[in-house]
Amino acid sequence: MESAMSGIQWAGRLLAFAMGTMVLFALALPAQACTLFAAQGTEFVQGGGTLLVKNRDWKPESQRLLLRTDKGRYRFYGLYCGEKGHRSLRGGVNEAGVAIVSASASSIPKTIRHAMPQHGVLTEILAGCGSVEEALAVVQETRGPNFLMLADAKEIAIVEVGRGDAMKVRIVRQGTAAHTNHYLDPAFADLNIKKGTSSHMRYNRIAELLRNGEKPFSLDDFLTMSADQNDGPDNSIWRTGSTPTSEQTLATMAFHLQEGKAPEIYVKYRREADEQGAEKVERFTFPAP
Repeated sequence: MESAMSGIQWAGRLLAFAMGTMVLFALALPAQACTLFAAQGTEFVQGGGTLLVKNRDWKPESQRLLLRTDKGRYRFYGLYCGEKGHRSLRGGVNEAGVAIVSASASSIPKTIRHAMPQHGVLTEILAGCGSVEEALAVVQETRGPNFLMLADAKEIAIVEVGRGDAMKVRIVRQGTAAHTNHYLDPAFADLNIKKGTSSHMRYNRIAELLRNGEKPFSLDDFLTMSADQNDGPDNSIWRTGSTPTSEQTLATMAFHLQEGKAPEIYVKYRREADEQGAEKVERFTFPAP
């Protein structure tokens, strides 16, 4: 009996050790990092309307900017990452002037995040929604911890998704907004399990630039912010990476949304993983049907 109990105890210790190792491993795993920021209203945006920017950070991989006409009510431009046949949407804007971008909740270890139910709505929103108000109804279907920033010419919505269907939404009119990869709402403070140095440094830096920058902002002002390298290769808003395989800024997506006008679009991105320093730049307005 003593021998059997010792075996059970030993097995339990091994299991505890293995689980502890898995948790430590999960804490060390990278997650897709991004810096999202926006401004809304005539006091904050030259010409009025809304500015929205996403810097997409991840390990080098291929990307494509695609015009989708096959998904529903509206045409939209989307930035897709990964290889053909396995590409996933990371943000975009539709012809109605609705834009949405996302960021990972990397303050939660990857293994824990991926064990939670997942359901994304970016394609559904871009293909089917003509306003932030319409989009927020669809956002309720989102599952899996992440952050969304939505915009039209009249308002910005910042969405934090926690466990299950727990969600916090903040609306901004006549103001600015920013988000990186940790929770800001006190209700989700317990989900900031992992202290992400880069996330906090990028958030503090973009908040400082938004706070101290000369207003109203132009799209070019926001592009200058998106290129900021104040905090080194791994913690700046534009990240070059301290090694060839470190997380790096792979793309900047920027939109100026104004009532009665086609969305103004700027995208700087690598088409292929090895194009650091030779990113493709496209700047245009949404074409007429």
